[in-house]
Amino acid sequence: MPILFLSDSGLHGDLLFSLVSESLPNSWEKAEFGKQKHCLKTYDAIIVNCFGLNTQSSPGTELQHLRSIDHPRVLLINLPNDMPSHISKPLEERKFVFLCDNRTGQQELLKKLSLGIQNSRQPGDTESRSRLLLTKREQEILAQLTTGEPNSIIASRLHLSEHTVKNHMYNIFRKIGVKNRLQASNWAKLHLEAERI
Repeated sequence: MPILFLSDSGLHGDLLFSLVSESLPNSWEKAEFGKQKHCLKTYDAIIVNCFGLNTQSSPGTELQHLRSIDHPRVLLINLPNDMPSHISKPLEERKFVFLCDNRTGQQELLKKLSLGIQNSRQPGDTESRSRLLLTKREQEILAQLTTGEPNSIIASRLHLSEHTVKNHMYNIFRKIGVKNRLQASNWAKLHLEAERI
């Protein structure tokens, strides 16, 4: 299932969504506050960019939309670093995960987001099943992909034809739900055993 990236409208939200969706090996969709789909349960998780969250005494529109989200896995990023308890307390009670505040750098944000998505999953969910669906040969090819070498080198190392490697890559991308080599490499680094990479 895809992950929903929920943000206010504007350049900051668009740029952050581009960074996250290109860096993390998941299927992503983006929506703006108030325009999110009604069927939130169809998403694996909801990532909320709280950059524009108003922390004043009167709740802003973003906060009202945030409080109306009904989903078991909501991860909050770019929270105001001075969030008062009258705003944070109701969100904590709803088991929302506070990942990072708005002072966090890009690399740290991606790391926390990746771990947050992985840790909030239940055992036996999509990522685990994807890894189990990969054949031993596909896992070998995926491990080789993390080196950044082209298909011709991977084929040579594994004593396969380049066409065979390409076919395996297509099947791997489909099974783990990624669109390109970078996403596949990131997925492998997160989900394959360390000794295989």
